[in-house]
Amino acid sequence: MVRRHRRFELLQVTLGEIPIGSCTIDLWEDDEGKEQWSARVLMKTGHGSTEGVIIGRTRDGRTLTGQARFATDQQGPRGGRTVLVELHGQGPLEETAALPAPSAAEAAPPTP
Repeated sequence: MVRRHRRFELLQVTLGEIPIGSCTIDLWEDDEGKEQWSARVLMKTGHGSTEGVIIGRTRDGRTLTGQARFATDQQGPRGGRTVLVELHGQGPLEETAALPAPSAAEAAPPTP
């Protein structure tokens, strides 16, 4: 039976050091008392990701990281340009040292 289920947004997420935007995290405790988690994120079609370390910030400013593996994808809301990817945690999702703030160039919106 699933216990202690939580759902929250993870911001400024990278997967294997590649920025992927924000994702939704589901975190729960399984029958054996072990923490399990999954992440859902919209990615470009043909993203090629299979696994890697996911790292991002919570709304309250904590930085979380964990090893994730590609589980499945389905067509996203933007037709063939995006897919909704589900990643499964491979071990705990842990708090880590804060990420450095993005530079002004990274934080600025793209110019048309």
